[in-house]
Amino acid sequence: MLAWLLWQLERIERIHAAARTLMKEFGDEAYAEARRREGEGDRDGTARDWRRVALVVARRTSRFGSANKSARIVSEEPRTFRIQFVCGTVDRGPTNLREKQIEAADAPAAIIAAASIKWPPQTIGVRILDREGHEVFVRQKAQRRLTRQQG
Repeated sequence: MLAWLLWQLERIERIHAAARTLMKEFGDEAYAEARRREGEGDRDGTARDWRRVALVVARRTSRFGSANKSARIVSEEPRTFRIQFVCGTVDRGPTNLREKQIEAADAPAAIIAAASIKWPPQTIGVRILDREGHEVFVRQKAQRRLTRQQG
């Protein structure tokens, strides 16, 4: 599970880095450029990644690629998220081990924060909830099969 989470975080970081680069190079036209690259994307997931880049640019700018050169970057205020660490026991099933409240700019930043803090022992899953209690991320390890020795 940790390898998958790290892979996801790297992908998110690449998307945010691409958005920053486009915004630096193209300014107000960054959103339009990301959408143009999405249209040129191929079937290996490139188009999907450029769509995500366009969404990041859209969230960070006040206009979607308008000709108005005075479009400004919007600074996002931190939002409250709750990270729930889930443990599994054979006799009682999944239970919440620990819940931690964090402040992050958005869901991807909350995922990064969850990956960087120390997880409780026996954690088999993690859930991230926004302030309203909506699940924004969930990941659980594949269930382990218990093998019993028969004597």
